Amino acid sequence: KDNFFFITAEDSFGNRTTTALDVSFRNQFNIDAVLTQTIYSFGKVGTALDIAYEFQDYSDLQYSDQEQMILTQVKKAFYQALLFQKVWDVAKDSEQSAKENYENVKIRFEGGILSEFDLLQAEVRWQNAIPATMEAQKTAQLAINNLKSLLSLPIEEQITLSWDIESYPRRPENIDVDVIFQNRPSYRALLLQKSMREKNIDIEFANHLPTILGSFGYSFNASSDAFQLQNRNDNFTLGLSVNIPIYSGGYTSAQVQKAKIEVDKISKQVELDQDNLRIELSNIYLRMDEAMSKISAAQKSMKSAQRAFEIAESRTNNGLATQLELKDSRIFFDQARLTYLSAIYSYLDAYFDWEMLTGMVTYTGVPE
Repeated sequence: KDNFFFITAEDSFGNRTTTALDVSFRNQFNIDAVLTQTIYSFGKVGTALDIAYEFQDYSDLQYSDQEQMILTQVKKAFYQALLFQKVWDVAKDSEQSAKENYENVKIRFEGGILSEFDLLQAEVRWQNAIPATMEAQKTAQLAINNLKSLLSLPIEEQITLSWDIESYPRRPENIDVDVIFQNRPSYRALLLQKSMREKNIDIEFANHLPTILGSFGYSFNASSDAFQLQNRNDNFTLGLSVNIPIYSGGYTSAQVQKAKIEVDKISKQVELDQDNLRIELSNIYLRMDEAMSKISAAQKSMKSAQRAFEIAESRTNNGLATQLELKDSRIFFDQARLTYLSAIYSYLDAYFDWEMLTGMVTYTGVPE
C-alpha cells in the first residue's frame, strides 16, 4: 500500500472500478558527476604557466643562494678555528720558552751566578704564561665546536684542521658590477620575482575579460523495491558556457592597481640592491687592501721582534740583560705573531665575503 495510489471510478449504472497506480519504489539509487574545465581564459592560462616556470627557476636560485651562504659560513668558521689554534700554538710556545728560561735561571741561581730576585722574576713569567695558554686552548676548542655544529658533527668527534692559514689567495682583480648582477643568485632571483609580479598584472587584468568554460556531466539513477539496480537510467551531458564579467564593484580594478604597486615595490628593491652591491663591493676591496697592508707590515714587525727576542735571550743568558727585558721582548714577539695571524684572517674574511657577493663561492678552500 505504501507504493501504490488507488483510484475508484463509478459509471452511470453505479458500477465501481478501482485502479492501482505504482507511484514510487522503496529504493532509489543516484550517482551524479560533473567535470568543469576552463577551455580558454583571455590572458590567464598562458601567463600562469609562464609564472610557474619562472617560479621553478626562482626556487633554484633561492636554493643556490642559501647554499653559498652556508658554504661561506663554514669557510669562515673553519679559518677562525684554525686562527685560534695558531693563537694557542703561540701561547704554548711562549709558555715553553718561559719554562725553559726559568729552569735555566734556577740552575744558575743554584750555582750562585744569579740572584733570588732573578729567579722569582723568571718563575712569575712562567706561571703567568700558564693561564694564558689555558685561555687560548679554551677559545680554540670553542671555535672547533662551532665548526662541528655547522657541519652537524658530534661534539665528541675528534677532527684535525689540516690547512696552512698563512697560505692565502692573492687579491682578486676589480670585477665589473654587471658581472656580479649576472652571477649573484639572490639578485637574479629578485629579477625573476619582479618578472612574476609584472605578469601578475596581466592575470589580474584578465578578470575583466570573458572566460570560456566546458562541462561534462554524467547522471545515473535506478529504482527498485528490492536491493537491485532496476529501472536504470544513464544521462550524459556536454556543455559550453561563456562567463562575461559585467560588474565587480571596482574589485578587479583595485586588484590590478595592487599588482602594479607590488611591481613598483620590487623595482625599488632592485635599484636598492644594485646600489648596495656597488657599495659593498667597494668596501670589500678596501678591507682586502687594508688587510694586505697589515700583513706586509706585520711580517716585517714579526721578523724584527723575533730577532730582538733572540738577542735579549742571548744577553740574558750572558748576564747582560734582566729578566724584565727578556719578558718584554717575548711579549713584543708574541704580539707581532698574533697581529700577523689576525691580519691574514681579516683578509680571508673579506675574501670570502667577496666570493659571496660575486656569486663565485666554491666547495674548495682558498686558491694558493
